Amino acid sequence: KVLSPIWREKTETAVRLRGRIESIIDWATVSKFRLGDNPARWRGHLENLLANPNKIAPVKNHPALPWREIGGFMKLLREREGVAARAIEFAILTACRSGEVRGATWAEIDLGAKLWTIPAER
Repeated sequence: KVLSPIWREKTETAVRLRGRIESIIDWATVSKFRLGDNPARWRGHLENLLANPNKIAPVKNHPALPWREIGGFMKLLREREGVAARAIEFAILTACRSGEVRGATWAEIDLGAKLWTIPAER
């Protein structure tokens, strides 16, 4: 009932919400706060009640920047102020995912050794 009103209009949000609800209900089941099947599970349950999200809002990947254009892009990026521009630059230079970059702490970075160690838990 929570997902139905937003499933078609806000598909990505609804898909993420469904996953979070499923995780919470799984935790509650394992922790013995509830019994039975997980009503938020997709396979064999919600897939029979809701439209396939890929058919409502197909994933559209952004095209990659041609490698020949990276120098010019980096020059423009370095001219911009702000944390977002530095984070994008850092992500490009380290080939890391945005979540790893956003979660980085100074304690993980050894400037002297030019080494960034991402903890296993992240």
